[in-house]
Amino acid sequence: MKISPEAYRQSRATLLANIVTELANDERFAAAWLAGSYGRNDADEVSDLDLQLVVAEPYSGSLCTRAEQVSHRTTTERITLFSKFGAPALIHENNNNAPEDGTFTFVLYAKSAVMIDWTLIPLVKAKRPYQSQLLFDKANISVASLPEPEEVEQSRKFVAEQWAFFWMMTAITIKYIIRGDNVFVTHWLEELQRLIHEIERRIARDPWQYIRGSLSHFQPTCEGQIESIRQLCNKMQELTPQVTRFIRFTPALPLAEIENLLSFTKE
Repeated sequence: MKISPEAYRQSRATLLANIVTELANDERFAAAWLAGSYGRNDADEVSDLDLQLVVAEPYSGSLCTRAEQVSHRTTTERITLFSKFGAPALIHENNNNAPEDGTFTFVLYAKSAVMIDWTLIPLVKAKRPYQSQLLFDKANISVASLPEPEEVEQSRKFVAEQWAFFWMMTAITIKYIIRGDNVFVTHWLEELQRLIHEIERRIARDPWQYIRGSLSHFQPTCEGQIESIRQLCNKMQELTPQVTRFIRFTPALPLAEIENLLSFTKE
C-alpha cells in the first residue's frame, strides 16, 4: 500500500511521540535526544530519526552488548525494544558507527517506512552533542562543546597531501571522461569539489561541520565534465598563494599536464 508524503510525516511524528512517552517513563533510560538533521535543525520531509538513548545502570550491560560488529540482526534485548514501536521490516547493525561501548542499529519500520538510527549509550560514557534536540533528560547529561580545530601541523600535512591527491585524481578522472564512464566521472567531480572545500576549511582553521547534499552540479555530457574540470583547476590555481603560505612551500601545479590530458578528449 502506497503512503503519501503527508502520511509519512505523520507516521514519523507519531512514532517519535510514542517513543518519548514510553521511554521517558522507562527506568532503563536516563536521557534521549535527536542528532543528525533534527539536531542541526534542518530536517526535511524525508529525514530519518537519529535517536540517541542513554542507558541507565545496571541495564547497559545487556542493552549495549555487541553480539557482532556488523550484522543483519541484533540482540534479543534490542529487537524487543525496537519492536515496541512497530514491526521492523529491516535491521542493519553497524557498531563501527557506535559511540564507545555503545551500539548503532538502523531499523526500517514496516508499512510506515519510517527509518530510525537507534544509538544506545551507557550512562557512564554519555555526553550530549552540541547539535542535538533534547527529548528528555533524567540524569543532567553534560553537553559537548563546539569541536576545536585540529592541530595546525596536522592541518598542514593534510593540505599538502590532499593537494597532491586532488591533482592525481583529476588526471585519473580525465582518463574516465575519455572512456565515457559517466558514473565514475560524476562521483569524482563531487569528490574533487569536496577536496577543495576541505583544503579551504583547514586553511581557515574552521571546525568540521556536516554538509548536506552535493557540492557539484551533475554534468551528463563530456563538454560539461571538461568545463567542470577546468573550473576546479582554476579554483586550485587561485588557492595556490594561500596554500603556499599555509604549508610553507610551493606545491606542484600541473596545469600544463592536465591540459594535455584534456586535449585527448577532442580526438
